[in-house]
Amino acid sequence: MDKTSNDHLDALVRGDQKGIREIYQQYLPRINRLITSNGGNGEDAKDVFQEALMVVYEKATGPDFRLTSSLYTLLYGVCRNIWGNRLQRKSRTEVTFGDHDKYKLSESLEEAIEQEEEHTVFWEAFERLGDDCQRLLRLFFDKIKMEEIAEVMGYGSTSYAKKRKFQCKEQLVSLVKSDNRFRELRP
Repeated sequence: MDKTSNDHLDALVRGDQKGIREIYQQYLPRINRLITSNGGNGEDAKDVFQEALMVVYEKATGPDFRLTSSLYTLLYGVCRNIWGNRLQRKSRTEVTFGDHDKYKLSESLEEAIEQEEEHTVFWEAFERLGDDCQRLLRLFFDKIKMEEIAEVMGYGSTSYAKKRKFQCKEQLVSLVKSDNRFRELRP
C-alpha cells in the first residue's frame, strides 16, 4: 500500500484537519468527475464524498479493517455505490454508469474496488510501454485489422505487425505481473 494512502487514512481516523483537507484536495476532483458524468452536480459530489468518508472512517476504526487497495480506490468504490443507490432510489430503475465505468451496482464493494485497482495497474503499465507499442496496441484494441495496422505503423508486412503486437502484449503482461498491486490482487 502506498505511503500516501496510509497517511491519509491515519489522518482521517485521527481527525487531523490538515490531512483531511489533503484528502479533499487530492480525491474530490476525481469523485466530482464521476458524479457529474453520471447525472449529478458539484453539490451532489461533495455530499457523496462526505458520506463516503464517513463510511471509510467507520470501516477503518473497526477491529478487522486492513487497507488492501489505495485509499482513492476504496473511496471511488464507496462513492460509486452511494451515488448509484441514490440514482436508483430516485428513478426506481436499475442504474448503469457510462461505458468508462464497467461495474454493475449489484457487485460487491470489494469486487468493484479490485476491478478499479486492476484497471489502474493495467493502464499504468500501459503508460510505461514505449510510444510504438502504445500506438500499436491502441489500434489493436480498437479492432483495426492487422493489414491496416501494418500500413499505419509503417511496418513492411502484416506478419511483422503480428509479431510486434505479440511482443508488445508480452511486454505489457510482464509489466502488469511485476506490479506489487497485481500480485496482491492475484495471489
